[in-house]
Amino acid sequence: MILDLNLVMEDMIGKIVKVKVDRKLGSAHPDYPEHIYPINYGYIEGIIAPDGEE
Repeated sequence: MILDLNLVMEDMIGKIVKVKVDRKLGSAHPDYPEHIYPINYGYIEGIIAPDGEE
């Protein structure tokens, strides 16, 4: 099922969502340890990105 990401985002405006943080601020990328995350990096569970990843 392909969703229009803009419609999904519009439906979330003003709502509280739960974000899964999978790379914490200051942590190293598992494959590229020289890359340090300058922010918390994560996703909203159940939302599929255009690349097919959650």
